[in-house]
Amino acid sequence: MGLQIIFVVETTRKCNSDWIYIKDTIEHFYSYERTQVKFSVVYMEGKWKYNKKEKEINNLISQYRAASKNNQSKVIFCFDCDDYDINQEDADFLNGAKRYCDEKEYEFVWFCKDVEQVYLGDKVVDDQKKKTAAKFKERKLILKVSQKQLSANNFRANSSNIMLVLDRIGELKRK
Repeated sequence: MGLQIIFVVETTRKCNSDWIYIKDTIEHFYSYERTQVKFSVVYMEGKWKYNKKEKEINNLISQYRAASKNNQSKVIFCFDCDDYDINQEDADFLNGAKRYCDEKEYEFVWFCKDVEQVYLGDKVVDDQKKKTAAKFKERKLILKVSQKQLSANNFRANSSNIMLVLDRIGELKRK
């Protein structure tokens, strides 16, 4: 039996920055049987489109299941918190996205206030996100990111719950 983990990320396929940080997190902090775990990525191309990706998600699940009836899939949606603490629209969005994930039995990962702030400690302008993520990977800056900052229970600047979610996936073991 294999496990496909589908990450649904806010960025575009062309930029791919969110996936770079997430994949580095998995590779640095977890071990797993590479022949038994498949990672797939769905690009929201903007967080407001999260509920428009069901067909793509279901296609990935169907394709993976077709290879073996015992194959399972787990879906993880990843969102930036943005200005949830000062902008009611951002707070309402997160609550709606969390409800959506709960209803669909998807995992809900958040990055406060955004993925770059969690991994780099700073905001990055949109047209620099791809280049900045590539430098992060090239310079192995994941080595400077603490497990504590990626294992937060509550929204807090420069933190995420990503490792708490990944810890619940039996096929991934913390190193």
